[in-house]
Amino acid sequence: MTRLRRASLAAAAASVVLLTAPGGRAAVVAAQTAAPRVVAIGDIHGSDDGVLAVLRAAGLADRNGHWTGGTATLVQTGDITDRGPGVRRVFDLMRGLGDEAAAAGGRVVTVLGNHEVMNLVGELRDVTPAICASFGGANAEAIREEAWQTYQDLVARRGRTRRGEKPQGLARTRDNFRQAYQPGCVDYRLALGPEGNYGRWLRELPIAAAVQGTVFMHAGASPLAEHASLDELNTRARDEVRRFDRFLDRLVKANLAAPWFRLEDVLAVAAAEVRWVNARTAAAKARGDAPDLDGVDLTLTAEAAAILDIGSWSILAGEGPLWYRGYATADEATLESPFTALLRHWGADRLVVGHTPLQPFRIRARLTGRLYVIDTGMLSSVYKGVGSALELDGGKATAIYADGTHTVLVPAR
Repeated sequence: MTRLRRASLAAAAASVVLLTAPGGRAAVVAAQTAAPRVVAIGDIHGSDDGVLAVLRAAGLADRNGHWTGGTATLVQTGDITDRGPGVRRVFDLMRGLGDEAAAAGGRVVTVLGNHEVMNLVGELRDVTPAICASFGGANAEAIREEAWQTYQDLVARRGRTRRGEKPQGLARTRDNFRQAYQPGCVDYRLALGPEGNYGRWLRELPIAAAVQGTVFMHAGASPLAEHASLDELNTRARDEVRRFDRFLDRLVKANLAAPWFRLEDVLAVAAAEVRWVNARTAAAKARGDAPDLDGVDLTLTAEAAAILDIGSWSILAGEGPLWYRGYATADEATLESPFTALLRHWGADRLVVGHTPLQPFRIRARLTGRLYVIDTGMLSSVYKGVGSALELDGGKATAIYADGTHTVLVPAR
């Protein structure tokens, strides 16, 4: 029996008490206190007003963002970041609610989405100037200018140590650099770095969590892939982020990169290192000489070659647990058998995912209430959707919308 299944049975056992019936016989009756409510909220994408409206509609927070949920459990299924301007405010809201919920006997469980992980490894394609600006202070422009000077210094160093390098490993012009690093973007990268205030918090979060027999993920591990345990999924994702962090740190210590580099800059350096060693080796071989690799760390070069395959890692792979869209789009008949097997492997009763907003922007129950898709496009300025939450109460599932509407998806059994 899996740990999750044992926990689920233990929770069920805790919800009954033994009373002495007439005649001295024990009778099993419902407990006076049911299991705490579980409420899940999907993709936020910097919509601080949107998520606060949903939290208030669900009775979990007041208008000032303070916890009112008592012993309830709030689960947020990732994609706090990107696109909307309120990313920093939502980070602070979720962390504050976590502290306040714990003090009240409740809890907040946050899992990583693909957009958080993208940002952790420097993929900023959906980070807007407004998001960067919210992380920059009054000196954001000065920090950007200092970063440009650092970039130029790195280019000059490559020119001295990698003579004749073509194409150049670092090739941004000033205008291109300023476009890529808007005011506050350097601050944002550092804040989400391994030593940053938000980066340390995010790196401790899982990509999968189990609460009262329900598994919560951002996109969900594909049922068609080889089944992994939740621990294995979480460990793999954490290890991959740490692997990237270690590589970037090695580049920085070797004076080949800066800690705030975007992913494309890190990959440009990695590719250049591999090309440089290959070119030197090939030229020496053609002359019948040993290659002159003075000052080149071959271990770092080997790591650079490996990092170029980052797109296949579980945190970025298109069919990986942070990106798979089949739970929202695949035919239920196709999912039925492999999904049932996956739930059995996890010892779980159901799965809740976000990631894929589809019209008419309503929470959907699929596969007889064993699967819920809860991304309803909360960031209305981009997705034109609505804010929502899914409340799970035993066998009952209810969709709660920001306007106060409640829709029962699966009645209590």
